[in-house]
Amino acid sequence: MIAYLVDMIHAFGPIAVVCGLVLALRPQTPSRAFARAAIGLLIAGLVLGAGAYQIAHAQGFASATRTGMHLAGMTVMALALIALAARSLRSGLAFTLVGPLLVFVMAARSAFVFARDIADRSLSAASVLNTELILNLTALFTGTLAVAGLTVLVLQAGRHAQRVGAWVLAALLVAESGVSTATALLGLLQLQAIEVTAARVSFVARAGEAAPWAIYGELILVGLLAVAAFAGGGRSAVPPPRAVERRQVRARMLSRRRWLTGAMATASFLIVALLYHDLYASLPPSLSPAQPVQPDAQGLVRIDVNAVKDGKLYRYAYITSDGHRVRFFLINRYDVAHAKIGVVYDACMICGDDGYIQVGNEIICIACNVRIFVPSIGKPGGCNPIPLDHTVEGGVITIAAADLDKGAKYFSEVVEIEVTDPVTGKRLINLKAPFQYEFKGRMFYFEGRESYDRFKKAPEEFAGNVEGRYFRVQGHRDS
Repeated sequence: MIAYLVDMIHAFGPIAVVCGLVLALRPQTPSRAFARAAIGLLIAGLVLGAGAYQIAHAQGFASATRTGMHLAGMTVMALALIALAARSLRSGLAFTLVGPLLVFVMAARSAFVFARDIADRSLSAASVLNTELILNLTALFTGTLAVAGLTVLVLQAGRHAQRVGAWVLAALLVAESGVSTATALLGLLQLQAIEVTAARVSFVARAGEAAPWAIYGELILVGLLAVAAFAGGGRSAVPPPRAVERRQVRARMLSRRRWLTGAMATASFLIVALLYHDLYASLPPSLSPAQPVQPDAQGLVRIDVNAVKDGKLYRYAYITSDGHRVRFFLINRYDVAHAKIGVVYDACMICGDDGYIQVGNEIICIACNVRIFVPSIGKPGGCNPIPLDHTVEGGVITIAAADLDKGAKYFSEVVEIEVTDPVTGKRLINLKAPFQYEFKGRMFYFEGRESYDRFKKAPEEFAGNVEGRYFRVQGHRDS
């Protein structure tokens, strides 16, 4: 749901502010003709942008079309900045000509961007009315109301504070010009229309990182414009002598407060929605902390069944002798009265070691978002977590450290520990060792070239008795 709302804010927020300010700064005459032209071109731009994406995507030239739209946007925004400068010099003719054109081009760009952003997303996974469809439609409806309301509020604020409105429009055009420049440059590089250079790639990368944050600055500018337009005013040092005039003053003050409240509430709502998405909803899922385990003197890890039979996912981690961090988890596959604990590595033969998370009563593979049938956990195949050998006796789950060690190659994380050079016996830190060599799936570390060369020449002489480890080989495991 939130994704649709955020896409609408990013795509249509800038054109809402631009349209409101262009209408607010319109010339005194012919005012109505200017407004009708701007609104008509706004609608035409939205239709053109959405239609252009559908056609370009179907024909396979969406990248070229997007590049062309952003190049046109750069040109018109530059003309609009010049027109704003001319308007400040008491010459409104340029702005009268460029203002509606600016609305048209930015509307087409916004509709194109929105159509592209939602192209691979469906309103519902099913063809019937369901909760997902209702929530997504609600998001679209809410976004439409918020963007339309933003346009009206900016229009009113710009009319009351035209000088500030002109500065806000200029600042927004500068920010959006930067976004269009980076996007157009990226398109030209992808189309091989210009030479790829380090400077150009660096600029595109930096601008791409900053682009999603431009909308925050633009909404803050809207708030400042609202404060400049509606805060204070309407109260004179000496109250008007006539009751009618006093009521008129109070009415103006009340109207200003309402417009200010509406503008600030709308800008705040949009900023909060964006922050919620960017700082929380869009973040990838993260694993719950893994409880470290140490084997006992017999080399066994023991876990009480009663401690893990409540249906929650219990994640653990074991550090091998060469520093691999082996994660595994336990979960009751049935109910508390009929506890059958699944004991598995926190990794998948297909997807690797991204791991699994629990959402409600579901276990989900982070890498591919597949929902795992909980009673099947502990069985091999598909995207199920890899089974881990264990025994259950007397209400205790027992896992051999040797079995945990065998699964070390399923995991990519290596932590810093103290290890021993197998040739010289010297103690050293694994991640700081100058040389290392893999044998039977196990990493050995060396203090210098001499011991490394001796081991590499005859590894069986120094580590012939170590057990081999499993390898993640798509669909089965091999030792």
